[in-house]
Amino acid sequence: MKQSKRLLYYLLINILVSACTTVAVLVIWDRTQAPVSLFARRTPELAVVSAPTSTGEADQIQATLPPVEPVRTPTATQVQNVEAYEVLFGDTLGLIAEKFDVSIQELLDVNQIPDPNSLPVGMVLYIPVTPEVVPTSNSLPTSTSASTLPVTPSGPQREAGVVINGVIGAGNLESERVFLTRTGDGELSLAGWQLRDEDGNVFVFPQLILFKDGGINIWTTSGSPTVVDLYWGMTAPVWDSGERVELQDAQGRKKAEFTVP
Repeated sequence: MKQSKRLLYYLLINILVSACTTVAVLVIWDRTQAPVSLFARRTPELAVVSAPTSTGEADQIQATLPPVEPVRTPTATQVQNVEAYEVLFGDTLGLIAEKFDVSIQELLDVNQIPDPNSLPVGMVLYIPVTPEVVPTSNSLPTSTSASTLPVTPSGPQREAGVVINGVIGAGNLESERVFLTRTGDGELSLAGWQLRDEDGNVFVFPQLILFKDGGINIWTTSGSPTVVDLYWGMTAPVWDSGERVELQDAQGRKKAEFTVP
């Protein structure tokens, strides 16, 4: 009996010691660990970028940046030399091509003819003409003898310029256009030239070269430019009967004028 009581006392003492040890461990753990909230949100870390200290670091940073897309410059419009021809009775594209020593395909491309088998009498065709080649200083003879001196033509020569031949389809947006032709010899740049009306509307020519006897149409409406056509991009007709058309060069000097009939 006494031995049973003694074992019970030992058991109770062991339980008490274990409980005290557990409580002590928990208290020490609680004091050494920071409290964590179940509802705490994690604050995003801010990335700090330091300035590059060497060329190698700068190159690495530059390599990670997105490439900069270059700005595209509009392509200048080049106008070739053309000659106007009015279709006569009995004319065909083949006969006209043979007459001016050009191909039928060139006539189709320049004039944008929808039906090559239909050429109405009175229709104006634009015939591409190869510009004259002006000899350079390298091709001139080196001798200064009388037999090799260049001969100056004695006949009159036209002053280089542009003529306003007419305003076609005035008042109709789809057909309204101004037709200009080149006068004089050599090449003439119309870059920066202006076509003006009396209401303050201004058309500015792009980079453009006209050769001798070349021509160009300036359409009031919108469209894709070709070798003989430029487009103003207006939404309403510009020209009225009796209105004055004025052509100025890049310096603002009047070069030609025309009154709409």
